Amino acid sequence: MNVAQLLKSQSDTSASIETVGRHPLNFYESPSWFTTELLRHVRLSGVIGEPCVGHGAIASLLRVWPYTKQMWTNDIDPHKAADYHLDATLSKSWDSLPECDWICTNPPYSDFAAPIIKNAYQKARVGVAAFLLTSFLEPCDDRADFLQQHPPSLVLIMPRFCFRKDKRGTRWATDNITISCFVWDKRATGQQIIIRPKSQIVGFYKNPEQAISQERAEEIVQAIAKGELCNS
Repeated sequence: MNVAQLLKSQSDTSASIETVGRHPLNFYESPSWFTTELLRHVRLSGVIGEPCVGHGAIASLLRVWPYTKQMWTNDIDPHKAADYHLDATLSKSWDSLPECDWICTNPPYSDFAAPIIKNAYQKARVGVAAFLLTSFLEPCDDRADFLQQHPPSLVLIMPRFCFRKDKRGTRWATDNITISCFVWDKRATGQQIIIRPKSQIVGFYKNPEQAISQERAEEIVQAIAKGELCNS
């Protein structure tokens, strides 16, 4: 495990904001509607791995998703509750992780997203679902070949979420580019882009202070599983 690598200061021009400081290990908890919105469009199933589990925002909802057969979690931070504590940017780390059908994660951005996604794609039997800056589509050197050979089968364009406050702690700030949910389904034969305005997202909230309860998020997961929420 190489924690020092991720603790280095990074300058990600696609996401950095001059007035906002970054969190250690580029950790920002996912809002619940990231996961529920994904499940409205993609029926993840089988064994699911979460290689950047953080505080479990994604994993906690996938555990109540009835199509999840089994789940394992990983996080490089030894202080986070996880089954494994490995550096997901290193391909050798994945040799120690269990087999899985799907990988679902919100990886750290900057220089770390590309190697994690490429490793996840090689590991997953069926596919990968990841929450990434929409600019991940740009064919930068660290991912151009991968994107050309393995373009995402689905991209859900999400509204912006305020992960953090500015340095003064007076207002919620957003990144320069919104987050999208990228799906690489190895069974798919085409590509699709879907725009998801906030008015159509069940359980949407703009920042952590407005977050719905875990119980409500789990109710949304169950409603999706029962077919009570259509993709509109």
